[in-house]
Amino acid sequence: MSSSTSLTQVLKMLDKCAPGYTIRLANHSRVIQFGNKLYRTFPKHDPMENGHVRKMVRFLGISGCAAKHLPGVIKDDSVIEIVPNIKKPQEKTSTSEKSSKKQ
Repeated sequence: MSSSTSLTQVLKMLDKCAPGYTIRLANHSRVIQFGNKLYRTFPKHDPMENGHVRKMVRFLGISGCAAKHLPGVIKDDSVIEIVPNIKKPQEKTSTSEKSSKKQ
């Protein structure tokens, strides 16, 4: 069985991370509006699977804040791994380039 999060935890997170959001019931889901974004497929049932919560957080663009309030559900995407720059081996020069260099 998948992990789940209660609606009360999600609402507390939205209060902190998405001030001014609205939520309403539709026929088959909840509709969450924040700013000029409208997330239409948030489940009605409680508790909901963490995948639904993650998808909504990514869509609304509040993942940095949500990771602080729901650390077991959302991981912080603001940390970017830096990969060292590895030099590629130099390509061999063609014979026509070698002959032009000699002249």
